Amino acid sequence: MKKLILRASIILSWLALIFAALYWPKCKFLSYEKNTINVFTWGDILDPAVVEEFERKTHIKVNLSYYSSNEELMVKLKATGGEGYDLIVPSDYAVGSLIQDRLLKEIDKEKLSFWSAIHPPLLGHDFDPDNRYSIPFEWELFGFGIDQDYFDTRPYTPSWKMLFDPSVVDYKVTMVNDPIEAVDFASFYLYGPREHLSSEEIERVKQVLITQKPWVTAYAEFRGDYFLATRNCALVIASTSYIWRTKRLFDFVSFIVPEEGTFITIENLCIPKASSKEKLVYQFINYLYQRESVVSHFETFGFFPATLQSVEHLDIDAQALALLNSSEEQFRKYHFTRNILSQQEVRDLWVQVKASDY
Repeated sequence: MKKLILRASIILSWLALIFAALYWPKCKFLSYEKNTINVFTWGDILDPAVVEEFERKTHIKVNLSYYSSNEELMVKLKATGGEGYDLIVPSDYAVGSLIQDRLLKEIDKEKLSFWSAIHPPLLGHDFDPDNRYSIPFEWELFGFGIDQDYFDTRPYTPSWKMLFDPSVVDYKVTMVNDPIEAVDFASFYLYGPREHLSSEEIERVKQVLITQKPWVTAYAEFRGDYFLATRNCALVIASTSYIWRTKRLFDFVSFIVPEEGTFITIENLCIPKASSKEKLVYQFINYLYQRESVVSHFETFGFFPATLQSVEHLDIDAQALALLNSSEEQFRKYHFTRNILSQQEVRDLWVQVKASDY
């Protein structure tokens, strides 16, 4: 009997050890997961130092994963229903698509400590008219980075003609490599803001892009500022964040906005409907809008913040300050990139442009 009891005790002890080995880490992991949020974002929009400081102060773990395009973000959210993501950072048009697919939670503005400080022109756009699902986080404009030394002796009018008009351009430029943006820019040069193009207008846009090819140094999505900084071109079409970072290093770089108007991108914070971590997410969101966080992001990446008070005390370039404080009237000349052609039409047009011999 004693042997039986001893054997049973040994077996029970081993079972207890096996159970502990198998399930204790899992229980510990689940407990850890409860204090964790998963953020799906661009690679150059959240400052790791800000995230680390938030984790240190709150003991909330922030898992960052990255996408390289809004299309990648939308495909993954639609495939998973948003499961596994607690906060995302989509651009304007992507917000509209995610709202249509019912993948976003409504924002509880009562839980936001900074809502009244958001620059009013960033609110109420047609992709989310009442900002029920999106919070403006950062924004930027497209414009021309120019070699000011080159243009000092060449009078110019800040216009889209500087990029597309063969009677104006006698220098090298760097063009975007995104076909949707390229089509939008060429269409805007020809027709102003448009929702759709006729077949004849599409053909004319294609011819403008083909005509432009001889003076294009490179088609570059993220390296346009490099070609300007190394003086391989006199003008680059790029966003303010890239040009401002280059301006800090090279005195001859200037930024100009075409007088006809230009394009704006607003990056937004949104909560996927599948998230169950709202309390933690709102803590993180409010932290991102604190003064120290806003300043750190602005100085690190150059995106314009949605709240202005935090950066007003900084020694900011006068032109950047003017753009930061763009009025409602000025914002009416800033337009969102749109899919004015179907994906197939854009692909076909871009292939023809790239394959053309001028």
